[in-house]
Amino acid sequence: MSEEVQAENNTRGLLSGIMIILFSALLSTIFFGGFFTLAYVKHMPYGRMQAMLLQVTSILFTVVLTQYLSRKIQGDKLKFMQGFLGGWLASLVLAIFINSFYTIFSKITGAALLPQGAFAMVLMLYSAIGIFVSLVFALILKKE
Repeated sequence: MSEEVQAENNTRGLLSGIMIILFSALLSTIFFGGFFTLAYVKHMPYGRMQAMLLQVTSILFTVVLTQYLSRKIQGDKLKFMQGFLGGWLASLVLAIFINSFYTIFSKITGAALLPQGAFAMVLMLYSAIGIFVSLVFALILKKE
């Protein structure tokens, strides 16, 4: 009987982890898209510095929110590896969502935002930054 309950809790934990990752990445994509669209509509300068600042802020928000929600759902417990991998996966999902946003935005406005083959570059950038951010915050937020 106890094994059945434990197996049920593990399944719920896995599904809640995936939902947390998707929720965090979606919120961060909305944040990113809102600021990007605002800069486009208001004809504000949007150079490399602004783009990098917005991307890093989005990754930070996604990773921290993922790890924080994972910790709260599990009763204030978060293992290092779980926090690290969850945050890193959230940054990868964010990269996919951001690429989708760029594609939709460029179809609507007609502006070519990304060159051909940029999906891999954005995925690698978000993965690299996500690894380091996730590592730091997993160390900070871990609690067993």
